[in-house]
Amino acid sequence: MTMKNSLTAIAAASLLALNLAHGASAAEPASVPVSYAVAVQDNPLGANAACGMGEPDSASRAPETLVRALYEVVTGAAGAKKDWARMANLFAPGAIVTTTTHRGGAFLADPQTPAQFAALNERLLGQRNFYEREVAQRIESFGHIAHAWSTYETRDQPDGPVRVRGVNALQLLNDGQRWCILSLTWDAETAAHPIPAALGAK
Repeated sequence: MTMKNSLTAIAAASLLALNLAHGASAAEPASVPVSYAVAVQDNPLGANAACGMGEPDSASRAPETLVRALYEVVTGAAGAKKDWARMANLFAPGAIVTTTTHRGGAFLADPQTPAQFAALNERLLGQRNFYEREVAQRIESFGHIAHAWSTYETRDQPDGPVRVRGVNALQLLNDGQRWCILSLTWDAETAAHPIPAALGAK
């Protein structure tokens, strides 16, 4: 039996069980929960929460705080220990981080896992000061999904001159228990594409 036919059969069996339950006497109330349990058990999407099964971070209660938590993880002085376990908990299983850079006249992008991104961050920024902060945020949401535009600035010192400005783009999901990050990428501001006023440019 094909997957399509299997799912059709499951749906038909569930509907039949529900119809029988409605027509049954009061002495047979268990038929509806049983058919519902079968339908859930055979759900092709599985029973695990999409954002993971770990203890939710307090920042995952809202898209706004979830995004800002990323800045807390990646920011710090040279040699500071960063909480990569916390960062991993902000992402959904299977999430993608697409790192980007401008090199000469080329734009380079490299999709990778959050763990690979953490290793890259440690290699490139672990032994130097790196202070990144959000200067503007725009959230567009519908139901259980949201998109976040987060404009950032980076500095070598908390009160030093701005080295780089850019925009993080994040796809977010709420699995019914918490918000998590499905994907993250960014682009740095250049003379060819300055940050627009709509994303918080000053």
